[in-house]
Amino acid sequence: MHLLPDGWSFDGNFISPTFSPSFKHSGVQRVFVEGRWTGDWKRDANGNTIPFVCHYILTAGVLNFCGDSTHSLAGKAVPLPQLPEGLTDKDCPKLELSRDRDSL
Repeated sequence: MHLLPDGWSFDGNFISPTFSPSFKHSGVQRVFVEGRWTGDWKRDANGNTIPFVCHYILTAGVLNFCGDSTHSLAGKAVPLPQLPEGLTDKDCPKLELSRDRDSL
């Protein structure tokens, strides 16, 4: 079981989970070449970085992407994908969490 930050809830359903409140990740868009980040940021015609937002509500195993998301799934509902058989936390790299992340 993973601990959730204060104010978050999980319904305990590992098959079709519901979390609240919504998740909102924001930062700036990055430049990728052949799947690898170049270290550069996408910029508009004035040289300003371009914001990135991924905002969704996970309800009964469905990711409901909010309209303020800046990607192609904004406004769409997408079922969670099936996890590979036998996948456990030990298979996933440990990530250092930070509230001050620049981007995803």
